[in-house]
Amino acid sequence: MVAVSSESQLSLGSWSNGDFAHTAALNTGAGADVDLPPEVRFLGGVAKLLQRRLSGAADHEEPSRPAIFLLQPNPIGLSTDSQPKRVPMLDNGLTPVAGRLWFVGQVVVSGKYIELEDSDDDGLFNLISGLGLGTVPAVLFDPRTSVPSVRFYPAGLDDLDNCQHVTVDNHSVTLSEIYDVIDKVHQQCLITPEAQPKAGKLWKENQKWWASEQAEDLVQLYLRTGLTTAFPTCTVRHEQTGIPGRLDLEIEQINPHVDGGLIRHAVLELKVLRSFGSTGTKVSDSDTLAWVDSGVRQAASYRDERGALAATLCCFDMRTVSTGEACFDHVRELAATLSVDLKAWYVFATSAHYREATTSAAVSQN
Repeated sequence: MVAVSSESQLSLGSWSNGDFAHTAALNTGAGADVDLPPEVRFLGGVAKLLQRRLSGAADHEEPSRPAIFLLQPNPIGLSTDSQPKRVPMLDNGLTPVAGRLWFVGQVVVSGKYIELEDSDDDGLFNLISGLGLGTVPAVLFDPRTSVPSVRFYPAGLDDLDNCQHVTVDNHSVTLSEIYDVIDKVHQQCLITPEAQPKAGKLWKENQKWWASEQAEDLVQLYLRTGLTTAFPTCTVRHEQTGIPGRLDLEIEQINPHVDGGLIRHAVLELKVLRSFGSTGTKVSDSDTLAWVDSGVRQAASYRDERGALAATLCCFDMRTVSTGEACFDHVRELAATLSVDLKAWYVFATSAHYREATTSAAVSQN
């Protein structure tokens, strides 16, 4: 897997061994997100913790006061009479969280807290700024609303409008929602060489249409980051090995109503379509057709083996000519038979080609 520097971090919105299986399910995500940006791991950890608390709301009474989580494992700026209390197993969901200021790391397993004094909302934000922590990534949990709300501030509480509303319920993640996220990732990080961060270019020689040999790994990493940010109570697993082979991405979630249970929402098989390899070797049309065909079969096999609810083949087309969804024409019957969804995104080799395509489309609509 390719590591991407902090320059490339996404912004999506303004932001059977029974005992072993049970343990793995409860701790899902502890290692699956190890190469993702720190604030993305932090958001996922807090969201999963809040999900556990809310799923047992009848048993875990919470005070009707907000809680603030900071990506700051070592408390700073506190007065000597505000010594934080340590909670070694915060992630088990048994400790009340509301009405407290929490100091946690990227992996929200343990934490430290101080009690928040009664204050209005502005007072809470001023408190964090006064501690010198207003630029630290933060999650605000508000149990006062009819449905408890969660807000993620990736740049800290000082940046009030850079806020993402987060869902921590157990709703089913649909393919439509997944595609919406991929659309955003595609627009922000993939669509042109300029959109692609310096540390993660999909092209070896974009003027020659030579795709990078790391293109698949980069696409996978960008999607993992985007999907993890969009669905923080889920774990987006990658490169899971099974009998049929090694899958690209799987979106799964703990089922709080079943002891040790998981809901596997979807399996995503990713394919990059090329006209030329990284050394300029031409990729034949027959090889591309076979590549897409294998993707449909892989997606179906991985879904069935993992017991996922849905499977999709996602193609990122880096060829000299965009054919749109026509790249699936030869596999539509197969995909329908195997219940595999199909979706394609085009990656332009130059911004000039992108401008030409978008302006031509606009003219044709008039």
